[in-house]
Amino acid sequence: MAFLGSRALGVVLLALQAAASPVILQRQYWPDPEAAAPTLEKCLDRSFSNPGWGIYSPQLVTVNGSSGGTQGDIRFQAINSANGVTADCRAQNIELDPRTPAALAVWHNCSLPDLQFQFSLPTLDMNLRGSWVCDASSKLSFSANGSWVSPLIQGCLDDWQAPRGEEILCIMGNSQVAGSLSHPVNIAPQLPLLPYTAYEPPSRCVDRSVDPEWQIENLLYRHHSKQSGGKTEKTYNLSLDLTNISNGDKVACNTTVDELKSVDPKGSIPWAKCSPVVGSQNTSMTTSSEIMLDTTHGVLGVRQSWYCTDGILGIDPDNFTGVAYLTNAIECGSPVNLAAYGSDGLVVSATSNYNCTLAAPASGDGIHRFSGYWPAAPSMPHTSYAHSCTIGSVVNTTSLTLREYQIETVAPAQLVGTFTLVNPGPGDIYRLAGIPVVDDGVWRECVAGKDGALPWQLVGCQYSLNRQTRQVGFKVKWYCDDRDPSHPILFDATATIELPAEKCDTVTTNGEKKESCRLPLGVGDVKLPVTDLSWKTTSTPMDRGPTLPWI
Repeated sequence: MAFLGSRALGVVLLALQAAASPVILQRQYWPDPEAAAPTLEKCLDRSFSNPGWGIYSPQLVTVNGSSGGTQGDIRFQAINSANGVTADCRAQNIELDPRTPAALAVWHNCSLPDLQFQFSLPTLDMNLRGSWVCDASSKLSFSANGSWVSPLIQGCLDDWQAPRGEEILCIMGNSQVAGSLSHPVNIAPQLPLLPYTAYEPPSRCVDRSVDPEWQIENLLYRHHSKQSGGKTEKTYNLSLDLTNISNGDKVACNTTVDELKSVDPKGSIPWAKCSPVVGSQNTSMTTSSEIMLDTTHGVLGVRQSWYCTDGILGIDPDNFTGVAYLTNAIECGSPVNLAAYGSDGLVVSATSNYNCTLAAPASGDGIHRFSGYWPAAPSMPHTSYAHSCTIGSVVNTTSLTLREYQIETVAPAQLVGTFTLVNPGPGDIYRLAGIPVVDDGVWRECVAGKDGALPWQLVGCQYSLNRQTRQVGFKVKWYCDDRDPSHPILFDATATIELPAEKCDTVTTNGEKKESCRLPLGVGDVKLPVTDLSWKTTSTPMDRGPTLPWI
């Protein structure tokens, strides 16, 4: 054998000739196996989040390529990135330059019957398709397909005396094939869009500002609501100490927001400008600071504009603008409810106040540190990558938890029900407050009661109530778009159960007697087994719920 060098390769064309190396600079190494086989949870996570195959030791052989031959061999080894199963893929004496539709449609089998590949020499493109399971006893299977585009040719060897004629062996670099799922959903998963944080931040402000970081201390959220004289007030005050690591500025931030005057039609929490606390030492390097806190979804947002003074003429930009989101557990205390009564004994005003703060950080020093984006965050899905709604909905939705149950008679033969459901799949809590109900055991649509609209997370909702047999059931639909925001997944679950006997009381209001029924004390949460769970891929991006921080 002799090294190929720059020899022309005929139909192998310029793709191999340009990429060929006079020496094969490095050998192919098989990846270190995991210490243990992937767990079922990890396999499911990878299958939905980043399906595909690792390609190792790929080799291409062309026969009589320099004289126009188009036959040859392709061989490589593939590891499924989800379950770690290895396959040996090879095909001998195949047409490497398929031209006709029939030739292009040919798939070659790997050592696993559920993995196949195609190869085209002129473009060096290889397509893979395959199916796999994460657990032998699981009924959930995955199918995906993907392309390995333009692999790197590390070097080629030329054998003029091979039995088939001139053989040119080219070794290619290891690579990956990212898969698009075709089953159980049809999506092209994308990796989380998370900010990059250097291990050691640069010392210069300009460099730090390209990868901005912040830290939060002493956050306190105070919520206040009041009803008096037919009027309603809802406000909150948010205060915190905010430090921009880029320029070292520390801002003592304080803002008060009128919720009734800052309502977004899609439920977004508004950005609020920081008002410096009296006596704080805010520097002039920070030109503006805004914050937002979504207690429902546990998200804190920071948006700042600042400039740097590194003293390098002509390099310092005039201004930077960065944004960051911190997803964390928000801890809120119980509301303190107070009422004022008039001389007639009736309530004339009522207030409800509660406070919230961020859960303690893992650092243990009370400081939350997090990185962000400059100049702005990229588009993000509605659901958080920290808790995948897609994976959770498939794996965890084995039951719905009924946390609240109340049936009230508001008029003869007229009932309203209040139910609170916890869906462990997406992690959502649905409160159906005062919805009209019919006690006949028939599936009926949930209709918003006078107390407010249905939860925004619900795409569809049905209930079934038969108090005589103590049967209650719910059918709920919800979206997940965290794996592929352009193709959200619509989930549909049905859950039913027989409840314990109700405990009913008669309540007199303004001289009118009404019956109110609940579950007995001590019953606690009731788990409704999910008897049917289905899902389908949609082609329209999700357009419901809050728009921030999922821009």
